[in-house]
Amino acid sequence: MKKSEHKYIYALILITIVVATIKIIQPKPINWTESYSATDKIPFGSYILYDLLPEAFPNQEILTNNDPIFESEIETNTSNWIFINADFALDEFETEILNNKVGMGDVAFISARQISGAFADSLNLTITNSFPFIDPQATSLDSLISNSVNFTNKNIRKVGGWNFARTLTESYITSFDTSRTTILGYNAKNQVNYIKIDSGDGYYLIHTNSFLFTNYYLRDTERYDYTFKALSYLNGGAILWDEYYKAGRLSFSSPLQFVISNPNLKWAWFIGLFGMIAYLIFNGRRIQRIIPIIKPPINSSIDFAQTIANLYLNNGTHKDILEKRVIFLFEYIRTNLHIQTDELSDAILANIASRSGIEVEEINQLFMLIELLRSKEEISEKELKRITERIDRFYKKSQR
Repeated sequence: MKKSEHKYIYALILITIVVATIKIIQPKPINWTESYSATDKIPFGSYILYDLLPEAFPNQEILTNNDPIFESEIETNTSNWIFINADFALDEFETEILNNKVGMGDVAFISARQISGAFADSLNLTITNSFPFIDPQATSLDSLISNSVNFTNKNIRKVGGWNFARTLTESYITSFDTSRTTILGYNAKNQVNYIKIDSGDGYYLIHTNSFLFTNYYLRDTERYDYTFKALSYLNGGAILWDEYYKAGRLSFSSPLQFVISNPNLKWAWFIGLFGMIAYLIFNGRRIQRIIPIIKPPINSSIDFAQTIANLYLNNGTHKDILEKRVIFLFEYIRTNLHIQTDELSDAILANIASRSGIEVEEINQLFMLIELLRSKEEISEKELKRITERIDRFYKKSQR
């Protein structure tokens, strides 16, 4: 390395030290993102609540569900589903499955400031939503105007109620089916924020102030007991904690997206990128003759195939790809399993399961998902990926 190049390296080292020192010295801003995830320790995560569940329910099994309701493979006699999120809106298919589970004896505790869609319609439920604004530079919420919440049950209610920031407790229930609903809680304005809805052998617990179950208030010794009194209405079955229907559920489509999501990795990436650019700029003078580039022969047939593939990918739709995958699947069943697929009755599905060596329940779930997605006018990339994985798993597990 030439001596003239040393100064660039020294400059890069100095810049790195200065930036790192500034990042270390400056106070780290509080992340007020609504996560509600059991893995997040930020104010609006649910790490503390999830960590205390075994202590609050010592004789009950604590399980984590990371799959959508229709793919959940957790099997228990009776279960307590806990959904805590900013909003809760299942589609018709998921709503039907959850209603069936609750009707057979499960309990579903749902805390969200927005509850809508097919699920809310199935319960004749209307929520007045709130959209609270929190200053990103704020270090505390204690200075905000407070609003009290309380329970109707005299055994767990508190004189004067529990005081929380008013902006976080403004969602409330405006209408519900009075014939099967019991009011469990309300705020200082007598607006209902907690109800129990009977459904078959089980029931729903609907709570509209999800902020009250986060780390920010669970660390407060004067207010943390509100959370566990609200959860005291669960039954004695296993606790199923939902991690799938979370606003803060992480999904990285590329390594770079993961790097950018982490502040420390992001700054390391920027510093490294700046260093390489600076080196190229200051060391970009030509030190030898240009070496001519000899291009290798072009395989035009491969380029042609790639072009056709790109045209289909860009102009086609996910629904078109789904239809072709389903056609190939039916052809495979007719050719290899010797079963006609003109009408997929229960007997036909049982026959497919028998000849493929796959459990009937898994076959039913596969064709139920196919029927759901084919009924939609458009499907997302995520849904296409999900059905593709299920079909590929069918091919791998088939014995023929």
